[in-house]
Amino acid sequence: MRTRRQRLGQHFLADPDVAEAIVGVLPPQPPRVLEIGPGQGALTELLAERFPRLVAIERDAALAAGLRRRLGHNEGVELIRADARDVPLDRFAGEQPWQVVGNLPFSVATPIVRRFLPAHALASHLVVMVQLEVAGRLAAPPGSGERGLLSVERELHATCEVLFTVAPRSFRPPPRVVSAVLRLALHPPPVPAALQSRVLELASAGFAQRRKKLTNALARLAPPSIVAAALDELGADVGARAQDLNLSTWCGLAERLPAGGGE
Repeated sequence: MRTRRQRLGQHFLADPDVAEAIVGVLPPQPPRVLEIGPGQGALTELLAERFPRLVAIERDAALAAGLRRRLGHNEGVELIRADARDVPLDRFAGEQPWQVVGNLPFSVATPIVRRFLPAHALASHLVVMVQLEVAGRLAAPPGSGERGLLSVERELHATCEVLFTVAPRSFRPPPRVVSAVLRLALHPPPVPAALQSRVLELASAGFAQRRKKLTNALARLAPPSIVAAALDELGADVGARAQDLNLSTWCGLAERLPAGGGE
């Protein structure tokens, strides 16, 4: 029977060289770090040595207790037992900006990243370790077979760089997949909130039928002739598919295809 930690996709980093490499990516400023899922503390102790302010959010009670015993003496370290998917982020707003770092459990990596993407007012950047497959989707440029809705959502909020990969042997227990460390530099979205929602609505429909031309994939949301005219006006290929479009074109479509414009 699989343990709860296996179901969550928890694989603890056991390679000190990889831990040093991850922490070494972080600049000295801002001097505040928010660690997501510290686990057994492979990154936590290094972060506590380097930064005067560290908040670690750990869901697992036993792991949180162990970290508290080891690091509770450090006045600059705060351990919070909570789920990073729903802990109120405004509790950290008074000390902004933060750097966010974490070896994210495979099963919740995507929702955690998605939660922090819009938090540019709170954090300058995220340095996170995820499955290589997830890293590929987050970083995928236009034209890539890995490109999807997550790629477009990420582009709205951050630039993305894959820094290095991490082999399964660096973890205990070793996963069956390769991991990757990403740096996401957060920025304000290029369009207002209402258009962001429309961008993601259009992209969701487009990628749901990624083999179809956008003129057909978006037919539920706008007449094909209108989609074709908008693509042409934006200088995009009228025969393009969802994975071919860059963020600027998605934003342009959102402006030209208002909600409620379907047939």
